[in-house]
Amino acid sequence: MIVATAGHVDHGKTTLIKGLTGVDTDRLPEEKKRGLSIDLGFAFLTPESVDGAGVDTIGFIDVPGHEKFVRNMIAGVGSIDLALLVVAADDGPMPQTHEHLAILQLLGVARVVVVLTKVDLVESDRLIDVQQQIQTLLSASAFPNADVFPVAAGDKGALMALKEWIINHGRALQARGLVGHFRMAIDRSFSVTGAGSVVTGTVISGRVKLDDSLVLVSNQTPLRVRGIHAQNKKVEQAVVGQRCAVNLTGSDLKNVELRRGDWLSSNENLSAVHVVDVSVTPAPQFKLKQADYFANGLKHWTSAHLHLAAASVPCRIALLDSKLLAPGEVGLARLICEQPLGAVNGDRFVLRDQSAQFTIAGGVIVDPYPPRRGRSRPPRLQILNAMNLPLAAQGDAVSVVPRPQNALKSLLEVSTTGIDLQIFAATYNCRREELIEYCAKLETETYELGGQWWGIDRRSFEGLQHQVHSALDQWHASNPNVLGASIEQLSRAIPARLSTVLLTHTINTMIAAKQLSKKAAMYAIAAWESSLDEKHEYWWGQLQSLFVEGGDIAPRVTQISEVLDKPADDILQILNTFVAHGRLYRVSANRYYTPDVLYRLACIGERLSQADNFTVAAFRDESGVGRNLVIELLEFFDRQRFTRRVGQKRALIQSADAVFS
Repeated sequence: MIVATAGHVDHGKTTLIKGLTGVDTDRLPEEKKRGLSIDLGFAFLTPESVDGAGVDTIGFIDVPGHEKFVRNMIAGVGSIDLALLVVAADDGPMPQTHEHLAILQLLGVARVVVVLTKVDLVESDRLIDVQQQIQTLLSASAFPNADVFPVAAGDKGALMALKEWIINHGRALQARGLVGHFRMAIDRSFSVTGAGSVVTGTVISGRVKLDDSLVLVSNQTPLRVRGIHAQNKKVEQAVVGQRCAVNLTGSDLKNVELRRGDWLSSNENLSAVHVVDVSVTPAPQFKLKQADYFANGLKHWTSAHLHLAAASVPCRIALLDSKLLAPGEVGLARLICEQPLGAVNGDRFVLRDQSAQFTIAGGVIVDPYPPRRGRSRPPRLQILNAMNLPLAAQGDAVSVVPRPQNALKSLLEVSTTGIDLQIFAATYNCRREELIEYCAKLETETYELGGQWWGIDRRSFEGLQHQVHSALDQWHASNPNVLGASIEQLSRAIPARLSTVLLTHTINTMIAAKQLSKKAAMYAIAAWESSLDEKHEYWWGQLQSLFVEGGDIAPRVTQISEVLDKPADDILQILNTFVAHGRLYRVSANRYYTPDVLYRLACIGERLSQADNFTVAAFRDESGVGRNLVIELLEFFDRQRFTRRVGQKRALIQSADAVFS
């Protein structure tokens, strides 16, 4: 369990932690000199120090209270189970008391306990007055029933009562599930002689073990775990909810900076982003500061500072479903950030004003990988609302149904053209095996093609098949003398705008069910028949000998024109007629191939890909075809979704049988 302090400067937070743990969390010389906390401090209660209470080690984070260091305060309370809101009896609730309480609320902290310090310095009437002020403050917050513990310097009984309450709360707290990839926000980094680079933070999800492979999210630098300290002990693994220090190594580590605010993750597909779509609400104390500037609420295109875990990034707030968000309202927005940051769905954040002087809003990340266009269109807002499921507060009991599974169900209901499951996995920090399980429970139709992985609701998939069938029916009615439609023509004829992956999967499923037929690059209703007139059958007889003679090197259109003594434009019309009837493929503007030769050449590419992705030179050497023609052929293979280009090589997407058989 992780416990953090909050409250105004000089109200006794550091002294309280020392009284509970025996540890002085002010470690910096400047903190010792000035007598106030500047950065995060850490302390622990071990099982031995709580008299064998049978609970895990409890970690304490001491956060600074001065308004200049609110950024550091936010970094400390970003993922905690319990907050101790410290209020001095001689001062009562002060500006940072109000702001820290608002931040705890915006970050979704589950439980807050008020610790009323310095009660020995005031008279009883003053103490009663401060207690009433605290109750008034709490009643207007998300924590109206928070417990209040009065303590005084040297009052060991009061400290012991608070310590026992914290221990009992930790015992009752349900463990967080070990789902998702490991993620940790870096809040400190330093070098240890003989060990090398070390970073510290709170584990947000998953687990990390010795020798695990990790990535630094900001630049995808690969790293390896050399050592772990969790809850102030040397361990072989650390899990969600623990404070830990990770000793890192890696061949590229000397070339990168391990910065506060960056993320470590076990998900190599997680990338840093500049734009995120969020759910946002103005802070409760919105009108207490800068009332003239923010008199009516949060305005569209407001400049702000985004605080996400330990990161602080300047940004702009683009409201999506309104132009003004009043205090207390919840709305959708897009944050355009000046620097990249790591984020997944469900991460909590706080927004402070442009000068970083006061808190203006907070919320939760909804979509860390939003589309560039159409951010405010109704279909996009519908998807965001499906993604924006209510979040359980930190430390709440784990739901029987995992949050990503609920989100997948909601998205499948509104995304009738399918979901990119790889993006979904990154958005919700899912491991592949977890997402496969969720898809199975929801009876999702899934399919993979060319390194892409998609899913669609079964009923929506059946609806798409009806659309394809109807589109081909209309195509045949309008083109009675043509064998069928190409995949590009079919895509344009379908009302839904489908991904290439989904359309290909839909067509292949219908072919396997004998609802459609395929001849060369043409698709048709299975029972559809078409024939060529005598004139074209004559020309086909003339052309066949030329294609047989050419073998793997098909004749150019200009060569055919010369041999048949017919203008090139007329030859093109004839060749395109044969393409429409599935007897030829149009490989390039000047080159056509018969299906059997293309199938043979595709088999060469498939054979080469068994060892690795293949180059133009490898295909040229294996096929005996010249380099220029090989380039034309491979670009055609890419268009047919048989291969895809990866740098200077080609990777196989489908088998030669699936595309050209």
